Amino acid sequence: MIEKIVIDKFNDIINKASNILVFAHKRPDGDAIGSIIALSLYLELIGKNATMYIPDDIPAEYDFLVGYNKITNNSDGKYDLFVSLDQSDISRTYGLPLYITKELMINIDHHKSNTYFGSFNIVMPDYSSTCEILTELIGDKGNIDIYNALYTGILTDTGSFKYANTNRTTFKNAIYLIDCGVEPAYISQNVFMRMKKKKLKLLALTLNTLEFYDDKAFMYINQNMLKETGANMSDTESITGYTLITRGTEMGIFLREESASKTRVSFRSKNKYDVDIIAKEFGGGGHKNAAGCNIDMNLKDTIKLIKKEVLEYE
Repeated sequence: MIEKIVIDKFNDIINKASNILVFAHKRPDGDAIGSIIALSLYLELIGKNATMYIPDDIPAEYDFLVGYNKITNNSDGKYDLFVSLDQSDISRTYGLPLYITKELMINIDHHKSNTYFGSFNIVMPDYSSTCEILTELIGDKGNIDIYNALYTGILTDTGSFKYANTNRTTFKNAIYLIDCGVEPAYISQNVFMRMKKKKLKLLALTLNTLEFYDDKAFMYINQNMLKETGANMSDTESITGYTLITRGTEMGIFLREESASKTRVSFRSKNKYDVDIIAKEFGGGGHKNAAGCNIDMNLKDTIKLIKKEVLEYE
């Protein structure tokens, strides 16, 4: 449980601000989107002007959340407070105002690799998600729209409560949100049972790239696959987990060709491997069971590089 002194300081800082930019990382997942919506709706509820900024396309599966349409990729404006959500390093968000400073920033995150770049840092590596942290920070001062967004972030970052980051506190906070009116089936069906046809076609092509090496699985997406299906990069965010669904697979590696000279690599694991260690070797990071990095190489060469590193890892 977050200490009362931390909650009080958080409230004290936001109460003194008027215009607040709330932002999250590029390639946003359910936790980034849920947290940015929940906190912004809460700030508006207490009379603040809040702008939601994510410098990327927003996955359509979250469009059922109230506030989704207010997320912008334009950070222009005059702000007296900045709140970073769900990112270990501020470099994961580009396009921020040039006058942004550490002194004006709150940093709320659950990644153990967080660089503590804010003047006030609420970093809780033992929590499943940033939305779980916000559940305790906001408490009973929210409303159903806020609670739906928070539950969405917890649900997606725990893989529907099946990942190793799920613990007793996670369930306690999820139950609290349910007691506040959240309907789990409503959230799950909206997130997982409304896939766009072009995303399903992209998934089919991606699964055809699967390769298995003992207890490790590799899978990739290239730009031609995106063009063929009409999908975009935001449609790839929830595909990573498919690398781990087969029996006997302990580590999954998913590579995305972002350009001719840049590849995004996502690592996932069950219990045996700490993929955060591998990601850090390439300048990335994350959690023991979920991490990532960017490689400034083409997809083909990146696959060779990652395979060499991963297949030697025990």
